[in-house]
Amino acid sequence: VALQRRDQPQARTAVTALARLHVDGHTVDWTRVLRAGSASRTVPEAGAGSADGAATGSATEVRAAAGAPGRLIDLPTYPFQHQQYWLDSTSPGARHAAGLGLAVPHPLLTTAVTLAGEDGAVFTGRLSLHTHAWLADHRVGSDAVLPMAAVAELAVRAGDEAGCSGVADLTTVTPLIVPDRGGVQVQVTLGAAAEDGSRRIAVASRPDRDDPAARWTVHATGLLAEPAPPPAVSLDAWPPPGATPVALDGFYEGLTAKKRAYGPAFQGLRAVWQRGEELFAEVRLSDDTEAEGFGIHPALLDAALHPLLAVGQDAADLSWHGFALHAAGPRTLRVWIRPKERDAFRLWLADDSGEPVAEVRALRRPAPTPAARPDEATGDSLFHVVWSPVALPDPEDLSPARLAVLSDIALSGPARRVESVADAGDDIVVALIDAAAGDDTVAAAHRTTVRALELVQDALAFGTSRLVLVTTRAVATHDGEDVDPGSAPVWGLVRSAQVENPGRITLIDVDGSTASAERIATAIASGHDQLAVRAGRASTPRLARVRAAAGSGPRPERHGTVLVTGGTGALGAVFARHLVTAYGVRHLVL
Repeated sequence: VALQRRDQPQARTAVTALARLHVDGHTVDWTRVLRAGSASRTVPEAGAGSADGAATGSATEVRAAAGAPGRLIDLPTYPFQHQQYWLDSTSPGARHAAGLGLAVPHPLLTTAVTLAGEDGAVFTGRLSLHTHAWLADHRVGSDAVLPMAAVAELAVRAGDEAGCSGVADLTTVTPLIVPDRGGVQVQVTLGAAAEDGSRRIAVASRPDRDDPAARWTVHATGLLAEPAPPPAVSLDAWPPPGATPVALDGFYEGLTAKKRAYGPAFQGLRAVWQRGEELFAEVRLSDDTEAEGFGIHPALLDAALHPLLAVGQDAADLSWHGFALHAAGPRTLRVWIRPKERDAFRLWLADDSGEPVAEVRALRRPAPTPAARPDEATGDSLFHVVWSPVALPDPEDLSPARLAVLSDIALSGPARRVESVADAGDDIVVALIDAAAGDDTVAAAHRTTVRALELVQDALAFGTSRLVLVTTRAVATHDGEDVDPGSAPVWGLVRSAQVENPGRITLIDVDGSTASAERIATAIASGHDQLAVRAGRASTPRLARVRAAAGSGPRPERHGTVLVTGGTGALGAVFARHLVTAYGVRHLVL
């Protein structure tokens, strides 16, 4: 620490030096430093050429900077009380699964649990583009998709724990999409060992959120077995004799036009050679990609299949048979791909010295299967409205509520009649909005919505505590229930007003029965903003995820006409285009 600096005040430099020592953990006697300020100011100043004079002059300036006399001030102690706020990560079991003996040292898997009473195991992990940024470099269309090479790496790692790290069979069921925001929980399950030691395996995922109802989606299934011994194949002669180079100019850029995008982490293909039907390649993991913890990094393993793309063949959705890992942690691979049979290839991988690293005895193209109907695919972002039963309070348990009735409604309990919203004062205003029998449908819809709008505007203008609008058969609580189209628009209008004015407006729909009419007062007292009362029983609308099983539920009529409300707006236009491209819809009314 410098006590003097050229062209800087000596006193400030000296005090700063002491402060630096103090905050760095050294002991400074500040009492003695400050006491120097109370000493006599008659200390003689020696000449500048004297060493003693320089020291005395500095001390005098220090005393002047400290003040005369020195004064001790109690400073807040918290900046210097070093107490850990977060839990100590080294505390056994405090934060990590390692404390419970469940940890798996793998970048994609974090815990392992053996099943009580069964010879099986479950491995779990979490994937996100925040924690595994390299996954964002593997996209199909606009989605970041976990490559099959990563699924194979998961299978090998899970098999290591169970003593059967060879992948006898691994087939894709559906791609695993990693969302751009948030993450997914990954689960790898191993079944009980068969007589030959093999085990069934399944890889599944679900959205990473606090939702116990979130559904697991199976992405791959297969069979694990004892790994095969290293092949008696040598790739020490490199480049391979008799092979001709394949041009790779613009290779990865050209894949974007085929809706497959490979970012820097997956652009590992460095050179390709071809000899007859055989392919040879050199692939290398980018320097920015960390490979520690992987048997073989999925980006490197996926790049080993890119030679197929370089010669115009498809490498997507291949099923893996006989995958075995013989060495771990390579960053450079020599690749040999040889046709095995129709629509199948054999893959050998070696390190940069030609020693075996891994092999896949057969990479097979899946057999053609009927395309899944769009309605059979359930998405976690697809919701529909369900009417859930709610319990209404008993009339005898109600506290007296001041109700002001605008229309002819049979309410149980005391209520006073008023002519307008302004006459209601602080009372809860109850009004009946009902289409008259025999009215023209269009005229009835206009009349009911205009009346509802007037009541809402009046209630908000006069500061009414609460407005309750009662309709009859304006909504359907189950499939097949009749709806009065003259009253139905009221709910659409008032729902918008409810969003803008929470707690001020209530919608209650009845079926016209006496039992339902008698429950209007208790429905008001329940506090729900939207209720439907059928035969005296109440229900309220809630959002629920669509859980349509294959082959069940209503199917979209692709040959019919789809009505898109707001179809000329930004979102409506996107939705309309999606109906055409994804669902094959040909007739739309926007």
